[in-house]
Amino acid sequence: MAVPTTPGPSPEAARVVGTLVNEIEAEREALVGRIGDRIRDEIPDFRRLPADALARAIRGNVTRALTAVHDLRPPTDAELEQAAEIGRERAEQGLTVDAVLHAYRVTVTAVWSRFGELARERGADVTSVLAFSETLWLWADAVMDIVGHAHREIELEQAREEQQRRDGFVVALLTGTLDAAELRRESAAFGLDPDYLYVPFRARGPADGGGTPHRVAAVLTDGGGLITALDRDLAGISVQAPAAPPGTAIGLGPPARLEALPAAFALASRALQTALAFGEEGVFTLADLSIRPAVLADEALGDAFTARHLDPLAGLGRIGAELEQTLRTWFDCEMRVEETAKALHVHPNTLRHRLHRFEDATGATLRDPRDLVELWWALERRRLEA
Repeated sequence: MAVPTTPGPSPEAARVVGTLVNEIEAEREALVGRIGDRIRDEIPDFRRLPADALARAIRGNVTRALTAVHDLRPPTDAELEQAAEIGRERAEQGLTVDAVLHAYRVTVTAVWSRFGELARERGADVTSVLAFSETLWLWADAVMDIVGHAHREIELEQAREEQQRRDGFVVALLTGTLDAAELRRESAAFGLDPDYLYVPFRARGPADGGGTPHRVAAVLTDGGGLITALDRDLAGISVQAPAAPPGTAIGLGPPARLEALPAAFALASRALQTALAFGEEGVFTLADLSIRPAVLADEALGDAFTARHLDPLAGLGRIGAELEQTLRTWFDCEMRVEETAKALHVHPNTLRHRLHRFEDATGATLRDPRDLVELWWALERRRLEA
C-alpha cells in the first residue's frame, strides 16, 4: 500500500521529536494502563478480552507508533502486516470492526495528547509539533485502513461459511438426511423449536429473473424461517404460509414438526411442479390445484382420456378444432351456457348444437360426471402438451 508522505522535517525538528518520543517511551507502561482503562470504559466489546491480553496489544501498538514517529516515517511493510494480523484476530474474536477502529483511535489520541503535553512543558517549537502530528496521523490512517480491510475479509469469510452451513442444514432438513441427534443439535443451533409446526415451501420466480433472489427470499421468510437455493428454486421453511411476490409460483406443504418436514416438503415440491406446468402464479397447496397434480403425474391415464374424447375430433378438421375450443371455454365458464355463448360470441342454441355434436362424435355424455371428469382431464393434458 502506498502511504502518503510529507516533506522531510528539519534536523532540529527531528531531534526535538526524537527527544520527546523517548520521554513517552520511558513512561510507556503508565500510558498503556490509561489507554486500557479508557478502551474498556468506552468500548464494551473489549471488556471480554483478558486485561493482560488487551494490555499486550496496546503495548505493541504504542511501541510501533512511537518507533515510526521517532524516525518520522510511514509504517513499514512488517508493521502493516502486523496490523492486518490484528484485524483478522479481532474479527475471529467476534469484535466489530467499528470497535477495533475505535480502540485504535483511542490509542493514537492518547499518544498524541501526551506528546502535546510534553511539547508545551518543554517549549517545543510549532514545526516539531507539526512534524510529530502529521507523521502520527498518517501512520495511524495507513494502519487502520489495513486493520479494517483485514477485519472485513474475515467477516465476509465467516459469513460465507455460516451461509454454507445454513444452506446445508436446510437442504438436509427438507430432504431427510439428518439423523435424530443431528436434527436436535443443528435445529437448536439455528433457533428452531422442535415442537413448532413449520410450513415447508418451494418457490420459483419468473424465467426472466425478475426480482432479485434476496428480495424474494426476504418475502418468503417474512416473520421468521430459513431458506436456501435448491436447483432452480428457493426452498425452505416459514413460521406461516408465505406470500408470493409478483411472477412467482410457490408450492406449500402442510405444517409439520421438524422430523416430518421431508414428507411435507415433497408435497410442496409436487405442488410447485404442478403450478409451473400449468403456468400458474401464486401460492398453492396440492388441494388448491384440484386433480391437476394427477393430470401431470399420470401420463398413461391422460393419454387414454385424450384418445377417447379428443382424438375423434381430429377427423372433423376445422369443426373438430372449433369443438375442442368450445369445450375448453365451456369448462372455463363453469359449464354455464349463457356465459359460454357470450365468451364465444355465438347464440346459446349454437353452443348447445356444438355440445351435442361432440357427444355424437365421441359417444360421451356431458350429463355423466365420469365423462365430464375424463373430458376435463383430457383437455388439461392437451394444455400441458401445448
